[in-house]
Amino acid sequence: MGKFTILLLLITAIVLGNANAQSWTEINSRYFTYNSTPRSWVEAEKYCRAIGGNLASVHSAGEYDAIRQLVARSTGGNPATWIGGTDIYQDRTWFWSDGTRFDYANWNGGEPNNANGREPCIQINAGAGHQWNDLSCGQTLPSVCSRRR
Repeated sequence: MGKFTILLLLITAIVLGNANAQSWTEINSRYFTYNSTPRSWVEAEKYCRAIGGNLASVHSAGEYDAIRQLVARSTGGNPATWIGGTDIYQDRTWFWSDGTRFDYANWNGGEPNNANGREPCIQINAGAGHQWNDLSCGQTLPSVCSRRR
């Protein structure tokens, strides 16, 4: 076997290994995956796009509970985690990075509040109730991606 053939086999194995590394869970006709690597919100959105989705949008209490359970199963806890909500363009006008309608919210008491200056991105698992918090997008957190079938 030539060096070129071995190199091609090695590259193929790496690419296939990375593609299969993501474990997607079906929730309400969409697929979700937890990513443990801490990234800024923008970096997390770029990562989600690279694997075929966006940061997760949330459209009901049941869906939010399922996403929280996915994070808990993946981590054994309830870490602060990015989802795809942002009001980056206009303060207090929230939208999802996947373009779907912002029709559900689960803010922690007193949130969103821009407590530390402008906080245009949403993290989950805030406070004792594991609800939502607005946070500076430059913070580095793990994330949840979603994609359509």
